[in-house]
Amino acid sequence: MTTNTATEAAVKQSNNEVSTAQQGSNARAQSLELTPAADIHETKEGAVIYIDLPGVSKDTLDINIDSDVLTIKGEVNLNTPDDLNPTYMDVHAGFYSRKFTLSSELDSAKIDANLKNGVLKLEIPRSEKHKPRKIEVKAA
Repeated sequence: MTTNTATEAAVKQSNNEVSTAQQGSNARAQSLELTPAADIHETKEGAVIYIDLPGVSKDTLDINIDSDVLTIKGEVNLNTPDDLNPTYMDVHAGFYSRKFTLSSELDSAKIDANLKNGVLKLEIPRSEKHKPRKIEVKAA
């Protein structure tokens, strides 16, 4: 029997590399792929993941689960006015992307997602068979 830390048993983060697009010949910058910061907390009920997604709206947020891999993608556009011609911009638009591999202890069919003030909160409950329970002792 192998032992893992509580967080490792709840959620494992997949490898995710940050890449940037080459800047074009004009003064406007290109899109940038960003890896958002995440906090993972394990509770008796399951796991809670907080992901920082500033500038992402509910309409541009995409959350998918496939074979226990949770994928979060969100697009952010800085909405630079067309009449503004900056001398230099690092980022014109970008998107966030992050993947997590969920433990078999978690029930991926019951994930609850809430986006508020640029922070995505994902609550992932434990499956019933993995929830802690008290065993009654009977006197013989």
